[in-house]
Amino acid sequence: MSLSYHFFSKVSFIGAAVFLLLACSGKKVDEQKAFFEDKSITIKEKLAKVLETENLLSFGISEEEANWLQDFYAKKSGSPLWINDSTFHSQGLKMKVTLSRSLWFGVPLGRINRQPKRRLNWVEEEVITTLKMAQLSQDIHTGFLDFTTKKYKPKTLVSVERMDSLMRTYGSISWDKMFISCGVNDSNYRFLANHLYSYCLQYPMDKTVYRIKPESEDPQNAPEQAENALISKGYLLKERSTEDVSYSSALELFQQHNGLHSDGKIGKYTAIALNESTYNKILRACLSLDKIRQHAAFPKKFILINIPEYALRFVADDTLRAQHRIIVGKTVTPTPQLESTLRTIVVYPYWTVPYSICKNEILPAAKRSSAYFGRNNYKLYSGSREISPGSVNWKKVGGFPYKVVQNPGPRNSLGVIKFEFNNSYSVYVHDTPSKGLFNSDVRSYSHGCMRCEKPIDLAKTILDFDTMPRQKRNPITRDSLDTLLFRAKNHPIPLKYSFPIYVEYITVRADQEFLVFHPDIYRRDEEYLKILRK
Repeated sequence: MSLSYHFFSKVSFIGAAVFLLLACSGKKVDEQKAFFEDKSITIKEKLAKVLETENLLSFGISEEEANWLQDFYAKKSGSPLWINDSTFHSQGLKMKVTLSRSLWFGVPLGRINRQPKRRLNWVEEEVITTLKMAQLSQDIHTGFLDFTTKKYKPKTLVSVERMDSLMRTYGSISWDKMFISCGVNDSNYRFLANHLYSYCLQYPMDKTVYRIKPESEDPQNAPEQAENALISKGYLLKERSTEDVSYSSALELFQQHNGLHSDGKIGKYTAIALNESTYNKILRACLSLDKIRQHAAFPKKFILINIPEYALRFVADDTLRAQHRIIVGKTVTPTPQLESTLRTIVVYPYWTVPYSICKNEILPAAKRSSAYFGRNNYKLYSGSREISPGSVNWKKVGGFPYKVVQNPGPRNSLGVIKFEFNNSYSVYVHDTPSKGLFNSDVRSYSHGCMRCEKPIDLAKTILDFDTMPRQKRNPITRDSLDTLLFRAKNHPIPLKYSFPIYVEYITVRADQEFLVFHPDIYRRDEEYLKILRK
């Protein structure tokens, strides 16, 4: 028998097998279609068929999700939520619209979207819609990012009991408000969640990335390009009358929404904000919401510093007692995120200069003139022994084998007051002689420490609340602090009751008025945004 005969016989056999398989498969598809189109079969019977484990697994639902769906629909007596005999009813369509804009509630659409293994009929889409609602509710409540592994958390569903409770809220509130209410019970979260929803409702999801330069670099083109960007982002109408918002007013509002001084000019940071797409800003808001969702509950008294916002807040007895502008680290010496305990306030502090500053800044200055030490009130130490800067041949010094300490005084880099807390980065909150830097919108000027505006006021407020119910308060009062400052000598003030300090990095915040997108100065959001864009 020839080789060609064997070959074609084998091909014929395979072809026949494939034909039979396709025929059987086609028959099964036809039977399924006939079942779901049969009007004599009730919608509950059709849903029961879909809810069989084998059927659920056939279009990509996991076994765990299948069990959840079966438990949930059993609690609903096997009745569908979103469909009638032939299609999605009005409430089902509303839910589908709401789920399609999960970004409005702080969860990327890619997180809840599903790719079924095959085309689904409307009864199968019912259970997919229910799964999406259960997952979105859970993500809004507990968060979707693992900030340690920098990956999405495994997908989980809200409990059957919680889902049933959420379903019962509809009627008193809309689906949209129901999802907003799923978040954590935190005022910062509530403000941000509500303002994010309002922002998405008002402004289009512009995905355009611009390349606008500041007016100082491109005075002719910058205003025209900025106007186009404002139109694209929904701040300006393309065809507008004299009664509509003007270009300058729209630009000033945009600047307010981006944490910038509303001067109507296209400076460096206004150009950066205009170049960023609205879609990317909304993703940053989602990231910020997820950080708040997953933060441990705050105690009754704490300091919270948000680096991109350049803001320090002191809360005592669950009430905001003080808020101060701060200066943070430059991009080359960024302020770290940390959690510690504030234990001491130091009046007229000494400053032990970090090694990196000694090597990179003091050493070059000393090589030019050893008088630099005297001009800056620095003392030089070799081990524990003070030595004269003039006795060192600075031209031959490599590295920096000495310790430099700046004496207390109004020109001390730490100013007249310092707030101490243990940390591995050797950073503090402190005063500064350079008061003019607080006038800038983007205040990243330090070597990593946080310089505080009006730190004496902060110290007095902290001392006011350095007490516990039925316990003795700190003997140092506001007046005592004024006396110590008048003496102008180094004096540590141990707090009687230490409390936590948190240094965080959240680029999108909200107050009672609107959402604010602060510049991502250290680009720490970017590694997470790559996940959210998937």
